Amino acid sequence: MSDFNTEDDYYEEEEVERQTRARGRRGLPLWPLVVIVLLILVVFISLWNPFAPSPAPTVGTTPTVTRALPTLPSLPTATPTPRPTPIPTIPTEITVGGYVKVIGAEADQLSYRSGPGLNYARLDFVKDGTILKVLEGPQEADGYTWWRLQDEEGFIGWAADKWLKPTLP
Repeated sequence: MSDFNTEDDYYEEEEVERQTRARGRRGLPLWPLVVIVLLILVVFISLWNPFAPSPAPTVGTTPTVTRALPTLPSLPTATPTPRPTPIPTIPTEITVGGYVKVIGAEADQLSYRSGPGLNYARLDFVKDGTILKVLEGPQEADGYTWWRLQDEEGFIGWAADKWLKPTLP
């Protein structure tokens, strides 16, 4: 072999150089890979930032929305037919449990006695217009019909029906 490059040597060197260039083109450069990784990190940190302080809790009232119910038209209501108020009728006869009014005794007043008859003691006098409740009777004595009566104060006595008229309380 000589010191000179032979054609084979020349071709051999050229082949090695070509292969070296081809190898360099096949491998990706490192800087695009670094850029892609950095972009992924930036997106990840912007979505979830572990370095940002957590927001302070807020205390307050949350407004609530109250929905108004729709207004429905009112339904017609039946108007009850008023019943006539019964007019109390004045009784025509004196009855036990009923009431009587003293009439016609005028200045002499009606004698309130301890029993049914003129021989019983006079307890009191009753004025015209006084209303009394009938408790007992009738009993006949001395030509009169007698009724046991009670006044509004609870005083009880007997009186003749000549001066009594049935009435309402």
